[in-house]
Amino acid sequence: MSLSIASPASAVRPSIACLSRRRPVGRSSRSQLRVEAASVKVTITPSDGGESITTTVDTASVLRTVILDTGAQLYGGMDRLMNCGGMGNCGTCLVDVVEGADLLSEQTEAELRKVKAGKLKEGWRMSCQCLVGGDAAPEGAELSVVVRPKK
Repeated sequence: MSLSIASPASAVRPSIACLSRRRPVGRSSRSQLRVEAASVKVTITPSDGGESITTTVDTASVLRTVILDTGAQLYGGMDRLMNCGGMGNCGTCLVDVVEGADLLSEQTEAELRKVKAGKLKEGWRMSCQCLVGGDAAPEGAELSVVVRPKK
């Protein structure tokens, strides 16, 4: 005889880091967190002055995932191999928020640790730790970020 205990779905509270993974660990894709939101136009500009990429976010999404899904280069050099995969540990996914900082979620503990250590400048965010969009986003909102800002 086997015994299994299931917890109600409302008791599970995913962290921001869990949302940045492409596939939820131990869950089917149907149980992935979805939050209805107004459309947010996201413009991603490379720090080397390359061509900007624009996309639209219709549901609250982790900024790191939005950037990587567009094909933009978020990581440079060895950071492509040595990043933490969106867990908020390494700080290699920094973006400079040029416009629309109010459209992002509040800073997380991981970001506040980087600020305290002097590794996160004013206006910069760890893309793996912030959600863009959400129910508070006004219709027609625009977010502009620069990826791989120079340190």
